[in-house]
Amino acid sequence: MNPPTSPAAIPERLCDEDQQLLEAFRQRYPFPLDPFQEQAIRHVLRGESVIVSAPTGAGKTLIAEFAIYRALAAQRRVIYTTPLKALSNQKFADFGRQYGSDLVGILTGDVKVNPQAPILVMTTEILRNLLFTEKPEDVASAVLDECHYLGDEGRGTVWEEIVINCPTTIQLVALSATVSNIQEIAAWISQVHRPIHAIYHPVRPVPLQYLLCHLDGEIVPLTAPKRKSPPVPELRIRGARRWGRDRGPALYGRSRRRPASPSLVIPQLQERRWLPAIYFIFSRSGCERALRRFLEDGGSLLEPDRRAEVDEAIANTLRDYPSIMPETEVNGLLLEGLRRGAGLHHAGVLPALKRLTEVLFERGLVKVVFATETMSLGIHMPAKSVVIQGIRKRSDIGFRQLTLNELTQMAGRAGRRGIDPEGKCLIALDAPEAEDEARDLLAGTPEPIQSRFRVGYSSAALLVDLYRDPAAIRRVIESSFGQYQNRQRIRVMETERAELLTRLAKTAGIDSPCCTIADLLAFREKRAALEAERERVRRLGLGGKRKGRQRGAAASPWSESLHEARQRIEAMALDLSHLPCHRCPHRGNQERLLKRSDRTRQALEGRGQSLRDLEQSYWEQFLRVVEVLRHFGYLADSTLSPEGRLIASLRHDNELTVARVAFSGVLEGLPPAEAAAVLSCLVEEPRETETLFARELLRRLPHLRRRVQALESLAEEVERVQQNRRVNLPISMHTTYLAVTYEWTAGEEDWIRLIRNFFGGHEGDLIRAFRRLIDLCRQLIDSPELPATLRSSLHQAVRMLDRGIVLESALI
Repeated sequence: MNPPTSPAAIPERLCDEDQQLLEAFRQRYPFPLDPFQEQAIRHVLRGESVIVSAPTGAGKTLIAEFAIYRALAAQRRVIYTTPLKALSNQKFADFGRQYGSDLVGILTGDVKVNPQAPILVMTTEILRNLLFTEKPEDVASAVLDECHYLGDEGRGTVWEEIVINCPTTIQLVALSATVSNIQEIAAWISQVHRPIHAIYHPVRPVPLQYLLCHLDGEIVPLTAPKRKSPPVPELRIRGARRWGRDRGPALYGRSRRRPASPSLVIPQLQERRWLPAIYFIFSRSGCERALRRFLEDGGSLLEPDRRAEVDEAIANTLRDYPSIMPETEVNGLLLEGLRRGAGLHHAGVLPALKRLTEVLFERGLVKVVFATETMSLGIHMPAKSVVIQGIRKRSDIGFRQLTLNELTQMAGRAGRRGIDPEGKCLIALDAPEAEDEARDLLAGTPEPIQSRFRVGYSSAALLVDLYRDPAAIRRVIESSFGQYQNRQRIRVMETERAELLTRLAKTAGIDSPCCTIADLLAFREKRAALEAERERVRRLGLGGKRKGRQRGAAASPWSESLHEARQRIEAMALDLSHLPCHRCPHRGNQERLLKRSDRTRQALEGRGQSLRDLEQSYWEQFLRVVEVLRHFGYLADSTLSPEGRLIASLRHDNELTVARVAFSGVLEGLPPAEAAAVLSCLVEEPRETETLFARELLRRLPHLRRRVQALESLAEEVERVQQNRRVNLPISMHTTYLAVTYEWTAGEEDWIRLIRNFFGGHEGDLIRAFRRLIDLCRQLIDSPELPATLRSSLHQAVRMLDRGIVLESALI
């Protein structure tokens, strides 16, 4: 591993040609390069990989821009990848303005523009599939933006697969927010790809002051003395308010948590000249309530003489995107807010209106934006101050406290380089006890990135198809960052185990004439492993008839017959019998002595089990996934069936269920609108499921109801098979988008009627669902495994889906 270098550790002198290229690049900017930028750029100039960890707004993107500049100078290509489609679209637009549209292309699944361009922007999922199925030609560098997504539960696996499969001829330029284990990540990349230099630059370009905002609206610096907590109010009758409208929270009981109203906070920001501000609220409805309340109170932050600029920008957007309906509730609220200098930004807002809000904020025409956390991810919207409304947010398992990384990602938006001497981050406390929670959180250290690697069906199918040999596949799987971190844990556990062995021998007083305590424990562990293997074979029911395998077929390298399983168990038993303890007459007495040291023994045996689990975890995961594929007949020996080849080609969390549906006849003979409606049940799980509209449609179309019921049965079967094989991969099946997809694909033109009568949710959610459905349909259309009639039907469905406001939103 290359150790992280300090700004003073500039690489040795450059050759004349490289020095000229660097000087020409410097001339493009009106400011000097920071030392950490120059350090990284010099490594890039030498063709060396680099990973940079620095705060939001520190200027990491400039390093990526140099990688692009260098590749273009050498007449080679560069790939720029981001985890978010919106961020990829933004980079595509930025680079198009900077380098010219003919030099920039984009691939995001549902959009393909200029794919042979020398600068190719794409989402991480696209790059992952590209590296699995074909090696990009003449690519000098791959920029991995926002690579701290390596620790994202749903998306992290993709990042690991990119690093593992990327040809070593391609230079990696990885950009990350501030994380504490950047050295560990660099060591792993150096091991599985090629040496990479880690540059850790935790210093913000603009200093940041943290402040607390109490429930009554008082703003105090973090250094202020801690407030004494007021007495906890008694439970009150719901509906009784303790304070007036703008005096603080309504408390109906001990568990109520509500921070100071934005109507109290924003005037103080304005008075202190801390605008523009981003006001983070952890729910869409909370953001909308805050803006609505601001408007109801008569708030306005826009100078009267600049109102015409906002009106012009709104008019231009409505002209450029004629399908936007300004009269819908959320659109009307947002546009009225913009006319008064306040914005709204969350995933449910139409992409064009989000972009309008961003542009007006950058121009100083919007002074405060009520936004969810998604606005902190890569979107370029620096502010003078940031308000974070509470440090708790809802998760899949209830409310939890923010991590320090999440908080600093949002706080990092405060402080505009070259404009503000200092950024301000206000944490709006939502309960008296929240002051201690906030202080403790800010006193902590950034959390390390933990691998979220998991083996999915697409990955397993691709690995089998590419490598065939189990040993080769295991080497690839165990190249993951997850297994790298497991190996670190194994070393720690082995040290702990040695210490426990010493302690156990002393406390148990075991003094065997024939073996050591370590020998006895090794015997016990092998005996336990033999018993566990017997149970595994019994549970899997080896030897029974399997779907997809013919009698007399050759044994698969991925599973075994009952005879093979018995042979292996016999080999394990034979190995056990060769240990000295097997026939030792003293063993029974020694084991009784062991039981007396129960706590130490249990800890020791627990360490032994944990070591086995860590060593085998990802390979066992792969084998269980392969067993599911074999159950359905999608893998025989090392050969994929047509269904298996489809699974290998898909970029979708639901790939197994999609394949089951595509080949089951569920879609057969359906007209385009109905085929699209059925497939909409497999796009990402919506925030809120709604069945009323689907029930009404299925009452009208009983034949479609039968197809949806068949789909449900297929999804339930997949879930049962997964449970039986201890595979924990997501299975999503819902009817939230069923009715609205059917109506839109059937030709409905009235967008407002469509939303109100067949969906009822946010327009932005529907646009995103339609774009993902278009992506899925196109993947199926591109599959030669499917019948031509089905692919033709889906082609027509895409044409009807990708129109009007849906098409207009494709590149925003």
